[in-house]
Amino acid sequence: MVLKVIPRGAGGDAYNLSDCILQQALIGSTANPMVLNYLKHSLCAHLVSYAAVLRRISKYDHFDRIYCLTSLLDFVESILDGVTCRTKVEESILPGAIVSLVDWLMQIFATITTSYEMNRELSAEQSYLHDQCCTVIEKLVRNQFILAILYVGRQEDPDNYSKIRENYATIKTSLTNSNFTPSHPNVEKYLQKLAYIDVHHLDMKTLDVHPLPEPISYCVQPLLAVEVLLNPCNDTSYYVAEMQMLQRLKKFSNTRLFYEIIRAGFVSLSNVAETSHDTMLGAFTFFKVPQIIKQLHALNRAPTEPTPTDFIPEVVEAFEMLLEDNLLLDLMDSKCSCNIIDYLLNDWAKQHLVNEVHVKHFAAQRDQEASLLLQKREWGNQTQSIINFIIRAEVPLSGVLKTLSTDYNKVQEALLEVLCTVLVGNSFDLLLSVATVEGRLKTFVSRLIQCNENSKQIPGEVGKSSIIRSTLFDVSFLMLTSIVQTYGSSVVLTDNGDSFFEKWVRECMVERNKPKNPRKMIAICDENIVDEILMTFSKPDAQLKTSNITWQDICINLPGVLYHVLISWEKETLSAADVKNILDNIKRRMFSFSVCATSFLSAYMHSVKDKEVLKPLNMIQQFLTPAGNDEMSSQENVKERLALSFQIIRKMQYYAHPTGSLKSRSLTLTQNLVSRNPLIDQFKDVWSTVADHGWVPPRAAQVIESLLHAAGPAWLASQLVEEMLKCKYKKDMMKTLDIIFAISHLDIERVTEALLTQVVPQIINNRQGDDINEPQSYVLARLCVYCIISALETRTQANFSQKKRSRSHDGEDLELNAAKMRKITGDGSDNSCSNDFLSENSLLLGSNMSSLHSSMRETPTQLREPLQSSIQYIFRVFQQFVTTEELSPKIYFVYQFISLLVECGKERIRPVLKLLPATLMHNLLKVMLTEDINVGLISRLYDLRFNNGRQSAVSDLCLWRNIKLKQQSIQL
Repeated sequence: MVLKVIPRGAGGDAYNLSDCILQQALIGSTANPMVLNYLKHSLCAHLVSYAAVLRRISKYDHFDRIYCLTSLLDFVESILDGVTCRTKVEESILPGAIVSLVDWLMQIFATITTSYEMNRELSAEQSYLHDQCCTVIEKLVRNQFILAILYVGRQEDPDNYSKIRENYATIKTSLTNSNFTPSHPNVEKYLQKLAYIDVHHLDMKTLDVHPLPEPISYCVQPLLAVEVLLNPCNDTSYYVAEMQMLQRLKKFSNTRLFYEIIRAGFVSLSNVAETSHDTMLGAFTFFKVPQIIKQLHALNRAPTEPTPTDFIPEVVEAFEMLLEDNLLLDLMDSKCSCNIIDYLLNDWAKQHLVNEVHVKHFAAQRDQEASLLLQKREWGNQTQSIINFIIRAEVPLSGVLKTLSTDYNKVQEALLEVLCTVLVGNSFDLLLSVATVEGRLKTFVSRLIQCNENSKQIPGEVGKSSIIRSTLFDVSFLMLTSIVQTYGSSVVLTDNGDSFFEKWVRECMVERNKPKNPRKMIAICDENIVDEILMTFSKPDAQLKTSNITWQDICINLPGVLYHVLISWEKETLSAADVKNILDNIKRRMFSFSVCATSFLSAYMHSVKDKEVLKPLNMIQQFLTPAGNDEMSSQENVKERLALSFQIIRKMQYYAHPTGSLKSRSLTLTQNLVSRNPLIDQFKDVWSTVADHGWVPPRAAQVIESLLHAAGPAWLASQLVEEMLKCKYKKDMMKTLDIIFAISHLDIERVTEALLTQVVPQIINNRQGDDINEPQSYVLARLCVYCIISALETRTQANFSQKKRSRSHDGEDLELNAAKMRKITGDGSDNSCSNDFLSENSLLLGSNMSSLHSSMRETPTQLREPLQSSIQYIFRVFQQFVTTEELSPKIYFVYQFISLLVECGKERIRPVLKLLPATLMHNLLKVMLTEDINVGLISRLYDLRFNNGRQSAVSDLCLWRNIKLKQQSIQL
């Protein structure tokens, strides 16, 4: 009969049919069961919606009519298992209806408990009502679909949801005051869950087969090895943010994280062969790691946790774990010629990471083993530990900086003596390493530039003062050039510096990955000065006219001189002997001249054909030929300057004209490696080393960085993924995944872009059924997700500027953080430990740390390019996969990818999930089995703070529910 009244195609909700039926059912003191049965029939016939019925029931407020209430509770209990939606209109009102229903149940329960509180007993009818209410509440809480809709409703209507919490507070107070024991033992827990529904209450199938941290981590050491190689100048907060990201991904406790960081430093340091790496890694381990641990502890400490006074408990626990690794500690003791634990802890005790009791305890545990090892080492080798040099370098660094800041005119001789002393042995490397990890490198460079500026030639100056000035100019120029070669000009210099040295670097210095145009170098030369220099240097015993040409003029105009020499030599108007004479006169004056000349020649070699390289190469070799003993003895501190100039020249030459193989090459580079071997051969060699070790030696990290620059991120990512897919066992795959993820941080943004736009689509499309089934599919999806999360969080945690992660871009990003640190520590003077280090007192104050790093805890709000475009591309590829209704490895990979995004990224992955196409999850639900996709995954996919997100979530939840109901009906 109702069907005759309601027009075809219209629903009963439009005519408030459920209201009409319920009004008829609840006219008297008891509900009419026949009318309620008719309402149930209307639900089954889709005449009315569950949302409309539940919303109407929740409006019933005659709580004195117990029989009506019990009938309604019985009715609700009977329909809860079928609650769903079938139209968009129903979906829009269902969350509000569920919120209202829960509020209604809370009111009934509150009425009962309040009555008991007043009368200290319940009537038989009230007891039955109470039992029915508990039953409905339990059934509701056990229904994951309804809980998910309630979670959406909480976001949609927070005002109405707040009434639920108010009723819950009333119930809790009444239960406490009256000592009333509900008939259902768990109903209090259920009520609390309804009042404080959260996403963790919603079931989600996790793909992580190891919910606890793995027993051995292969990620921390490679990541730190890459970062110390690539970004040694970075602020402490940079490493802290990266370790926090890793801690979230790996579910590490603070103790485990601290242990992994300390162990990573030891593993890296125990396997370096070159002094530059030895000192850098040693300085990082001894100076930077304590600060990283302090900041991590301050950030991860709970607000209620007391501030540690003389030690950090997690650090002590980490050392307990470290002492179990006897082989590593034995190797470190032998390499460093000391009891490494004792050495490290004595310094950490001063920083209140451990106390004296712990130092004695741990040192005693290692004393016997360390003494035996050191005795054996003393019998065979008396070399002193590099650690001793590193620790001792901190005080000289402060002294050098203090001397450089003193009035130049008063300390010229003392300054020259200090700088030349720095060049003796490996002192320069040590000072640079300590300055780098302590954040004082830029201060060192800026003061060296000022020294070089003050040392420019003054026309007419003669005698001893002129000699000291020229030597200071030479020493400071060479030191600055060496630093720029090591770190890159973008890291240590400002963009528009107007000093002579900064202008020379911008216009004339050949750098790694920054080739210079030799024609531009020639164009800035003054023809008159070039002619005069050429004429002077052509004489057997060249003596420059001090009144006309200064040292800085020669440095700028040497490209023009050498170009004339090259052209004349090519045309045979100059003989080889004439060229040798000119070059000898250039290098005889200042070693800086040899460096400036080599820079031009290297740039020139880049711009000519192979057959034209021989002459400039021979000219560079002439600069690498030591001058005669008489000439060397006539200058001050010539040996040290000569050695440094040779090192600089060899690097410039090698950038322009690499010779020999990678393995046999004796030249040590601190930056990029160049080789004539095929890229694939280099990769296979270095990967075999990494695979054999299970970690990344610093030398291997250098080679891989070279391959990244030479072949690009897509090639490198493809080779790394292939190595991962070759593994036969999942354990080996997961190990390889961790190493690859760490290596990707050589340029995480570009590698992630390559993975998502080139490598993964090609593998999934072209190799289905080959090697992308389980577990390869899972591991590949996890690698992509790890890289996305890291690229997403790059530079967002500590307010870094939005630049790519590479050595040539990082230095400028540190200024903001250094400025913040200086505000906390005071004036940032050179006598302090570091500009980016907190003082002992302020470090342990959680408020300072929280304000400084508050952005680390915030969810990044938006994506940058190229990450956003890459994710949009991979999602479009996924959308093409799920157009079919047949389940395939491709579609299962899509499910794994999305599920792992949610599982690993949690709230911080929101900007990525916003890019999900509207129909992707809807289509995926139609293909996937509902046992794989649960309401917890769907609810986490969308940002429920916004209306579009709530609509999408409810739509997908209802589709999931209908598929589930259909499967259940088929089984029946």
